[in-house]
Amino acid sequence: MAAPGTAARAAALEILRATRAGELFDVARDRAVASLSAADARLAQEIAAGVLRGRRMLDARVRRFVTDRWRCIPEDLRNVLRIGAYQLTALNRVPPHAAVATAVELAKSRRGHRSGAFVNAVLREMLRRRPAGGNESAEVAERHGGTVAQRLAAQHSHPDWLVARWLHRFGREATERLLSHHGRRPPLHLRPVRWTREEIAAAARAAGLEIELCAETDGLLVRARHPRYVPGFAEGAFVVQGPAQAQMLKRAALPPGSRVWDACAAPGGKTAVLARTFRVVASDRGHERIRRLCDTLRRTAPVVPVLAADARQPPLRPGGVNAVWLDAPCSATGTVAQHPDARWRLTPRRLAHLVGVQQALLDAVAAVLAPGGLLVYTTCSLEFEENEGQVNRFLEEQTRFRRDQADMFVFPPDTGADGGYLAVLRHT
Repeated sequence: MAAPGTAARAAALEILRATRAGELFDVARDRAVASLSAADARLAQEIAAGVLRGRRMLDARVRRFVTDRWRCIPEDLRNVLRIGAYQLTALNRVPPHAAVATAVELAKSRRGHRSGAFVNAVLREMLRRRPAGGNESAEVAERHGGTVAQRLAAQHSHPDWLVARWLHRFGREATERLLSHHGRRPPLHLRPVRWTREEIAAAARAAGLEIELCAETDGLLVRARHPRYVPGFAEGAFVVQGPAQAQMLKRAALPPGSRVWDACAAPGGKTAVLARTFRVVASDRGHERIRRLCDTLRRTAPVVPVLAADARQPPLRPGGVNAVWLDAPCSATGTVAQHPDARWRLTPRRLAHLVGVQQALLDAVAAVLAPGGLLVYTTCSLEFEENEGQVNRFLEEQTRFRRDQADMFVFPPDTGADGGYLAVLRHT
């Protein structure tokens, strides 16, 4: 008989497996928890996100008890050990015996009794030798040694190369602020669509949720693990949209009545907000992205034409719109706190590929813009090559365009949530 709570841990394991294969955390989570109770779904998300946020630290703790065998342990079994270690070290509400028992049950169900016995031995030894206090993260970082970048990366559970980039770009103080920010789960930022902000706030308070109104974005922050648990979600009352993206929509200042092409529209929150004011046509590529876009629009927006199209081959005639919003595929380094898998999905090769995709997209979408129109380029990235560097390259080659206003860069610790970049370019 399975230990109580094993279903939540099994879902967390499935999320970790899917994100390692390249699937986005949100997509993997929604599929893995679809059949669970609300309580189990919340626990599965918390465990999977916690493992991703603290993976290097958890690995360092576990490896003390498996020594040279770590490299031989299959990835699924490593994740079971991480799940158990995370519960023992970070989830005070989970009794130690339950953390061990569910991990053992999970190992047995996936890889047999010998794996279950192995997990039991490792986690019980970890529990027996757990330090009484102190900053274990700092101790692990000190034991790690190496450069400043390597020590910070070990302490905050990030790839070495990414921390080294940020140190070079932002300096040590700002990088440490950024890494600390990534260790905290930010609240959801909601933008009203079908309900007013006051109606959403009243319903959330009645459900016992903590909320905070945001004057600068006309939205509100809600302490919830998933928007489905906020009253009004099914009715299309709101969309989830980070403070940075909300500020960018206001900053772009598109002219009233504009016909807007939202060229990379999924998952659709931005499209729904734009559709309240402008005539919008939305597009994206791939079955899963189109499905998510359509699900959001069915819930939140009036009828918006949706086209299945790769924006590198625009589905609109040249000069057909007077505003293009290109929220380009990017590294997502501005949203690592919200999407804990982002730090592990990115590699230098992946970053270089994304820069090439962004270049092709910018060059292609420019052709459909009418003279005098605006091309809005946004990312949720902190990387120069994807932001200022990309726009500078475009303007050097596309002499019919110029900056219409100063670029906007949002550093995540400054918002307490996500970050990103905006450039507004005018077709002259």
